[in-house]
Amino acid sequence: MKRNVVKFVSVLVALSLFAGNAFAAKKEKKQKAKTLVVGTGTNMKPKCFLDENGNLAGYEIDIVREIDKLLPQYEIVFETYDFKNILLALSAGKIDVGAHQYEYNPERAKNYLFSEYGYNSYNKFIAVLAQRNDIQSWADLAGKNLQVGIGSATLTEVQNYNNSVPKEKQINAVVTTNATYEQILAAMKNGTYDAFITTKADLDQRNKEFGNVYKIVDGEHPVAENSAYHIFNKKDAQLKADWDKALKTLIDNGTISRLSVKWLGADYTH
Repeated sequence: MKRNVVKFVSVLVALSLFAGNAFAAKKEKKQKAKTLVVGTGTNMKPKCFLDENGNLAGYEIDIVREIDKLLPQYEIVFETYDFKNILLALSAGKIDVGAHQYEYNPERAKNYLFSEYGYNSYNKFIAVLAQRNDIQSWADLAGKNLQVGIGSATLTEVQNYNNSVPKEKQINAVVTTNATYEQILAAMKNGTYDAFITTKADLDQRNKEFGNVYKIVDGEHPVAENSAYHIFNKKDAQLKADWDKALKTLIDNGTISRLSVKWLGADYTH
């Protein structure tokens, strides 16, 4: 009996030493890791938003957290900004990564590095209220009001379109800052906006929330094709390479697709 007690105590001591060593190793590893600040937003549910407890949640947030698990040399922390201020913070060196469903465009590429891999389809379509049938294409938006978020790739696309057509065929881009889905719907119903540009994933989310109030125009032919990417400072080529490796792993092992289904309701990664 005494021998068993001694053996039991020895096991406890060994476990305690193991736990203590593991904790110390984890602490040392954390101290050696470089802190990475990821800038994101809180007004793009279900991609990046604050949950009922005030914590960051969403598709974008979970992807970054999964990347963090694969990069032990970094310790990732989030900072939240209005969408229009994230790239300003990146340029100023206040953050290291921009994570807010950024689409590629040549203007942004002049100033920033993009992740090698997209993680969310950003093929975009014209969306209108379900009862409207007068808008079927860019051309039908001539003289009409199109809601566009400030600093978005869509704004650049609309500006490029307007520069390619005569004035009478141009679209009125109504630029908004942090407009909520509820505010946009109210403005669509009262005629302030005639349409907006969206992805199928975003429109599905809005229709779930508000009861099939919208429809996509010509769902087989997007008005723009793109993907969502993470963005880095031009000087951070090594960080981008490390990030790309982790992101590729998550794409290949199905994690990105799983998170898309979890947060967006379907696999919108292709």
